[in-house]
Amino acid sequence: MVGGIPKKQWGVLQFGTVYATDDKLTESYDRNSTEVGRAQGLYVNSALDGSDLHLVMSLVFTSGEFNGSTLEIQGADRFYLKYREVSVVSGTGKFRLARGYIVLETVFIDIKNSNAIIRCNVTVYHH
Repeated sequence: MVGGIPKKQWGVLQFGTVYATDDKLTESYDRNSTEVGRAQGLYVNSALDGSDLHLVMSLVFTSGEFNGSTLEIQGADRFYLKYREVSVVSGTGKFRLARGYIVLETVFIDIKNSNAIIRCNVTVYHH
């Protein structure tokens, strides 16, 4: 957590709470699988009832076939749903001018400790 509404409790379930993230991207959803990059960006709880996050994130690839490339994603992350879509809005390197979507699947969630494992299934159309 890096911010929230002054004089209000901050938390993933609280409107206005902002999270900065720099999480590892791995080949599989197992925490110990090979790291291929980093998920760097922001989550903001953007629903008055606390049920929805908005994410703006760069998927920064640091090894393998896509080393040096990024995918830029954003959208509503309705984390209570097991599956949800966010947009691929651009990219760099091998993903330059990419468009598409990512289906996010919650594999594990621990709301109390703001921890989750999310599987990403990416569909990208690029030039």
